[in-house]
Amino acid sequence: MKTIKTKIFLIVSIFMVSLVAFGIFLNSIFLESYYIYKNKGILKSISEKINNEYINDKENSYEYINTIENIENISTTIVDQNFNIEYNSVNQKKDTNQNRLPKEMKQIILENKKKLSKNFVYYTEEKNNAQTNKLVFVLKMSNEEYIILKKPFKSINQSVSIANQFYMLSGVIVIFIGGIFILIFSKKITKPIIEMSNVAENISNLEFDKRVHIGSQDEIGKLGESINKISEKLCASINELKEDVERRKQLVRNMSHELKTPIGIIKGYAEGLKYGVADDKEKMQKYCTVLVEECDRMDKLVLELLNHSMMEVGMVELNITSFDICEFIYKIVERFNPRFIDKAVTFELECINDCVVSADREMIEKAINNFITNAINHVEGRKLIRLTVEKKENGIKISVFNTGNHISMEDFEKVWDVYYKVDKARSRKYVGHGLGLAIVKLIVQLHGGTTKVENVNEGVVFSLEIPYIHSKK
Repeated sequence: MKTIKTKIFLIVSIFMVSLVAFGIFLNSIFLESYYIYKNKGILKSISEKINNEYINDKENSYEYINTIENIENISTTIVDQNFNIEYNSVNQKKDTNQNRLPKEMKQIILENKKKLSKNFVYYTEEKNNAQTNKLVFVLKMSNEEYIILKKPFKSINQSVSIANQFYMLSGVIVIFIGGIFILIFSKKITKPIIEMSNVAENISNLEFDKRVHIGSQDEIGKLGESINKISEKLCASINELKEDVERRKQLVRNMSHELKTPIGIIKGYAEGLKYGVADDKEKMQKYCTVLVEECDRMDKLVLELLNHSMMEVGMVELNITSFDICEFIYKIVERFNPRFIDKAVTFELECINDCVVSADREMIEKAINNFITNAINHVEGRKLIRLTVEKKENGIKISVFNTGNHISMEDFEKVWDVYYKVDKARSRKYVGHGLGLAIVKLIVQLHGGTTKVENVNEGVVFSLEIPYIHSKK
């Protein structure tokens, strides 16, 4: 399998070789044409200058013509209307009446006479020997005479060959140096990609301990950050899933424990009735009462679990109404007075006045009931329970304090779990099933609020905060 580094090296190398080959191709096909085209402009410019010099000052024009001959290797011939050579830079003779223009040259001028009256003639003069090929430029001067410029280009094909050889040599050097650079560059580019690939492979194996370390702020750096975020979120999600699975396993164990006792009792009393242990009406009545109580207990447990499940999956819709919180709390507390007296509990209420709450009245009532029931079940020492209602910046806070033992640190978060009891023996001392605080938390979450538990002097405080407060006017 080819690596990214190898692919980058091959692609760029092929690209550079292709560029060199394309350059050689252009040289071979177009260099000669380009050479001829560029010289046309040069010859035209020289001819115009000779024309001006020759008309104004012949002597000086001859010096310029000779300079061009020596420097640019451009020969100049000036002929009159009868094609007699007035001046030839090759022979450097002035009055050469016996010298006539070659027939070939004369024929070209005659054939292009009309064109020369307005423009110039430019062509390549090719001989059998490529070494004597020349560029020919003919211009008609203002005095009706003709300037004929010739420039040899015998070495153009050889020049093209030499240029191509040099181009190939320089191309090899560039490819060699470029290859080294590409190896270094591709290694630098692929290093973070390889690192991200390794981290991604670890993620696929559910290993989230490694992170991508890339300092750049480009697309690769952003991709590395995204992989790190994915790793962190997956790690958190899997940990939550593991915790949820463990909680549900614990829920099954707790439910089994909760149901085992009443089922055992029902079975025992039913067998007592079956085998005639209850041999009189009073015993039979007692047995039947116990059976009904245990069935009610199981029915309540299943109903609470069903309500909790419905709230957990969001199947419960809130029925929001506005009500006075103080009047609402007083009515709830009234129903608990017999239990306070029975348990010798001192109850205190601190409630703000003239405060209207917008919430689901029935659910909030259930939450407060569960708080108070929990406090009654665990109150000890001075046996004091205090319910406090106070305003907060964005909502209302309801707290229930009871004197008694502190909750251990390991139990702080778990007290809100389904069927979790601080009482590890899970005795039947308390009437609850361990669902009360879990239901409170769900109710408060449905209202967009929060729950809290904390150890304070002499006891424990459970509290909830919910928004939606309106003060009476």
